[in-house]
Amino acid sequence: MMLQTFTIDNFEQPAGTRGIRACSQDMNPNLPMTPNTPIIDDSEGVFSVLGAVPNSNHCDTPFDRLTSNQYYNTLRELERQIKSIRIRLGQRTLQNVEEDLMKYRLKIDECAREIENLKSTHYLRIADFNNLLSLEEFINFALSPQLSLYEQDLRQLERNENLNTPLLLLTILSQQTAGPIKKEKSIGPVSLRLMTGATISQVQTGPVQPELVETSQKIKRNNQELENAKQTFKENGTATFSDLKFASGTFPNLVRLKFRVTVELQQNGNRITKTIESLPSKPFISMTNTGSQWKDAAGTWLREECFMDKFEITTARLWNYFQKHYLIATKQELNNIKRPLFIKDFDYLLQAKFKQGIEQKKKINQKEFQIFWDWIGSSLKKIRYQKYMLWLFENGYIPCFVTGRDAEEQLKNEPQGTFLIRLSERVDGEFVISYTHQTGVRHYLLQPDDMADKKKDFGGFIRTKPVIFVYYSSPN
Repeated sequence: MMLQTFTIDNFEQPAGTRGIRACSQDMNPNLPMTPNTPIIDDSEGVFSVLGAVPNSNHCDTPFDRLTSNQYYNTLRELERQIKSIRIRLGQRTLQNVEEDLMKYRLKIDECAREIENLKSTHYLRIADFNNLLSLEEFINFALSPQLSLYEQDLRQLERNENLNTPLLLLTILSQQTAGPIKKEKSIGPVSLRLMTGATISQVQTGPVQPELVETSQKIKRNNQELENAKQTFKENGTATFSDLKFASGTFPNLVRLKFRVTVELQQNGNRITKTIESLPSKPFISMTNTGSQWKDAAGTWLREECFMDKFEITTARLWNYFQKHYLIATKQELNNIKRPLFIKDFDYLLQAKFKQGIEQKKKINQKEFQIFWDWIGSSLKKIRYQKYMLWLFENGYIPCFVTGRDAEEQLKNEPQGTFLIRLSERVDGEFVISYTHQTGVRHYLLQPDDMADKKKDFGGFIRTKPVIFVYYSSPN
């Protein structure tokens, strides 16, 4: 790691002082690595993510297809082709429809399998992983449900049976928020779409309403626990809940939303009334006290996304989901990442808890995950909810992912009083100040009172000590 000293123009401390900083702005967050590159050889710390350079001439692997947007283009073309099936079914032009539906189903299932496998086999860039999740949602909530309706349409038309069985689906088109959320805070827009089979000509709908289902027990909860819980469909078949809120807490249980609507429709000249229900939403945990509940709630959500019903997963899968949750925990937006999670940081986290990095530790089970989260989750909670800690962290003044030995190496030739702030590897949720002293480098475990917002001595401590900037610098 290269050390460079810079003067400060905009840091809130006396002019002429200097501060330790793990600067992400000068790092290239898109600098790629090939999957075969030894990860721990990233000695200069310049790689914010692990990925591969897509082959510009061929798209022979799922990773190439993801990074070159081939999946996106393929799924959009399938969407266009599936729409044409509706016209053919409506006109009763059934020649080759079955073959085409089978071809589309095989292609969709192939894309879905490859996308799911990528989560566990590749250490993806956060932007690539976010694109992957968007593609997965497009398959699960748009393409696959609509194709299922047309497959049922075809079976009914070919066999001339059950023509009065209404073919409708209520799907969640988009959901911007999930996971821990404070009670009575809006969960953000949730948009629904009413999908119909090709033989349905007219549809009238009543109000659409959500209900809660506990993930762990599959028990429906009282609808009165939700506020602003009624919407109507627009003419285009969509409805949006823009201000839906939890009226009570659900902690420690994960809950999901299911939406119901009663419809009247014309199908083959017959009027039919039917109540339909959506698939469950992404999970939520409604908190009544964010300070005491956030760490456990966020860990429950991360575990649910990573493991689902599995006991053990690959470390690559944990990396992919953890970097997403890390951005949420540190209040960062995907289009404005000040402190990206580095693959070297993740390697440090594994080494600190399991004495193995990502080159050695290929799998992690739920028991190990809990050990991992009890440590890093407690630290992320402190960064998230203590304002000055969040400011220091997002601006790079808490290098964080540094061992005691590395801190001693970085500080050994620096002036007395120079320090850096890092995670404590022994005490969950606490931080250590490593600082130069006349007798060498010492380490001070910050106490809970030192980190309290009401205390001014820690801020004063930062402003009165000479500090250096630590930059991760490219060899070039």
